[in-house]
Amino acid sequence: MKADKDRPVETLELRRRAELLVRAKAPEADVSLSADETQRLLHELQVHQIELEMQNHELRQARDEAEQALAKYADLYDFAPVGYLTLDRDGMISAANLTSTMLLGIERSRLVGRSLSLSVAIETRPTFTFFLDKVFSGTSRETCELALLQEGNGSLFVQIEAVAAASGRECHVALIDISVRRQLEAKHEILLFDLAIRAAELESANIELEAFNYSVSHDLRGPLTIIAGYCDVVELLYGKQLDEKGRDCLREIREGTMHMSRLIDTLLNFSSVKRVAMCHEKVDLSCLAKEVVLGLKMKEPERQVTFRITAGIMADGDASLLRMVLDNLLGNAWKHSGHQEETVIDFGVTQAGGQPAYFVRDNGAGFDMALADKLFLPFQRLPGTEVEGHGIGLATVERIVSRHGGRVWAESKTGEGATFYFTLA
Repeated sequence: MKADKDRPVETLELRRRAELLVRAKAPEADVSLSADETQRLLHELQVHQIELEMQNHELRQARDEAEQALAKYADLYDFAPVGYLTLDRDGMISAANLTSTMLLGIERSRLVGRSLSLSVAIETRPTFTFFLDKVFSGTSRETCELALLQEGNGSLFVQIEAVAAASGRECHVALIDISVRRQLEAKHEILLFDLAIRAAELESANIELEAFNYSVSHDLRGPLTIIAGYCDVVELLYGKQLDEKGRDCLREIREGTMHMSRLIDTLLNFSSVKRVAMCHEKVDLSCLAKEVVLGLKMKEPERQVTFRITAGIMADGDASLLRMVLDNLLGNAWKHSGHQEETVIDFGVTQAGGQPAYFVRDNGAGFDMALADKLFLPFQRLPGTEVEGHGIGLATVERIVSRHGGRVWAESKTGEGATFYFTLA
């Protein structure tokens, strides 16, 4: 009896029901068993009882695991960042997670049994009807975007993804809030519109710049030519009557017109750098550097300058524009090292940030690095610079290098020369 008291209530109940079934199927009979048979039967019953208890334990464990998995699934289902619905063929909601109730602004108890079309904005209901028909007519996932109505909170845009269940009587729907994305797209369209307006304004400004360039190259050159011509006439007709001061004035006028003409050429070249069409090709920079050096030597053959040009330096870019880069950088090195007894100018290539960096180095006067940010600005000349120039050359270099997707910078110490580097994409 003590053993019966230790058994679980469910086991005792099962035993009682089993005994009733046995009695109903086989009437009690006066069966006499020997002691051995009774012992064997008792052993088998004990073993069978243990087997049943083990099976019962495994079943309870499996039930607990299933309940835990169901609870975990319920949490994942309810608190997912996406709304989940189950719809029948008429669009009636049979199941919904908490996220979908928050998206629609309706409690779950009121949402189940309600048609989703009632929450679809009127203007997009035909789209929803067509979408639902398409979902149930196939087995693939379908997607569309709709405006949904939130009770008391206006509307929102959602992306709906749905697939029909295997039974064909219902479909599973995911609701993804894309309201923020739609707002960003609207802002993007506004920005594109503004960009188009600014592009048109820029095109108009370029046309005006072309007109200005035409005016500079023709309307200003004409008066300069006339002034220079009159200087020649005055010198020819009245040169002998002029004293030394008069001849100096005449010479200053002529040199001024020549300087103005060179400045016009420089400005025109600077303004055209951004607009000229680029032709990308393999360019031998060493060869271009030698051509520039040859021109410099022809202008001042009396100067003794040692040029060290690394052979075989190749780059991808526009040959004519890169020629302007080397023309300005080597020309600057030439001018700023004019007071050295032994001038040495190098052109070579090194590495900077994992890409080739081409450089021009001189042993001239150098400059203070605190003023380096002014080097590449138009019309900016460093304090103490005595060489001739318009302050446009390095600005032109920066524009050309930028058009090639690279950058330009300089390193120097006062009195110890300067090195200008540039990269190309």
